[in-house]
Amino acid sequence: MKVVRETDLPLKEETVCTIGNFDGFHRGHAFILNRLKDISKKERKKSLVITFEPHPKKLLNPEIAPCRITNLETKLDLLKEQEIDYVYVIHFNREFARKSPEEFIQFLCQQLKCRKLIVGHDWKFGYRGKGDIETAKVLGKESGMEIVVIPPVKENNERISSTKIRRLLKEGKVEQVEYLLGRTYCIKGTVQKGNQIGKKIGYPTINIKPSEDLCLKKGVYSGFVSVDGKIYPAVINYGTRPTVDGKHLFIEAHIIGEEIDLQNGQVKIFFKKFLREEKSSTA
Repeated sequence: MKVVRETDLPLKEETVCTIGNFDGFHRGHAFILNRLKDISKKERKKSLVITFEPHPKKLLNPEIAPCRITNLETKLDLLKEQEIDYVYVIHFNREFARKSPEEFIQFLCQQLKCRKLIVGHDWKFGYRGKGDIETAKVLGKESGMEIVVIPPVKENNERISSTKIRRLLKEGKVEQVEYLLGRTYCIKGTVQKGNQIGKKIGYPTINIKPSEDLCLKKGVYSGFVSVDGKIYPAVINYGTRPTVDGKHLFIEAHIIGEEIDLQNGQVKIFFKKFLREEKSSTA
C-alpha cells in the first residue's frame, strides 16, 4: 500500500475509490472496502481510499466533534492489512473545506483519477455539505466518474456505526466493540520512554501516547501487545497513571511473565476486557 502525498498528484493510473473518515474501521467499513477491491480488480484499476485528518468536524464544529476510536497510525495499519493499493489522507483545513461540490468532484477525477466512486447512501460533500448522492451522480457523469452507492450494513436490524462504537468504548465495553469491529480493538503507537518504575518492581511496561480525544473509558484492561509480530499477554492501564504523577495521559501495558526491554519502535496494544477503574496503588 502506498500513502499518496501531494507531490504524487496527479496520479498516473486510473482508480476505483472510496471516501470517508473510516474511524475505527468497523464491519461496515470492511464491507465497503471489499466492494472496492472487487470492482477495482474486475476493472483492472487501482484501489484508492480517501480519508481525512483531522475529522472535518474537529475544524468546522469542534464543540460537537466526535472522540476518536483510533489514531491515524492505527487506521493506516488496518488499511494496509486490507491490501489496498493507495491511501490519500486529505489534510482537512479551511481552504479544502471551502471547495464547492463541483470543485470536489473535479479534484477526485483530475487529481486522483477516480473513475468509480463507492460511497454510503447518506454521503455529503463539498462546502457545508451541499453535495449529496444525486449531485454526485450528475457531476460524476459530466466528469466521467460513476457513483456506486452502498446500503448501510446492519446487525439485528441496527446499523453498524462509528457512533455506536464510540458509545460502547466510553463505557469500557470492548468485548461488544470487538464484535462490531470484527477484530480486537487496538491502538498502534510509538513506544515512549517511561520512568522505569515498572521495570524496577519486576513488571516491564510498554508506554504509548494516545490521542487526547480517544473515546476509550479510562481504567485497567486485560489484553495483549504485539511487538515485531510476537504476542505478549498484558494488563493495560489507560489514563493519567495516578500511581506515577496523575498528570499525563498514557496507554501503559504491563507485560506478563516475559522479559522485554523495548524503549522505542512501533507496537500494537489490544484491549480484550475492562477490569476496573483506574486508581492509585496508594489509595
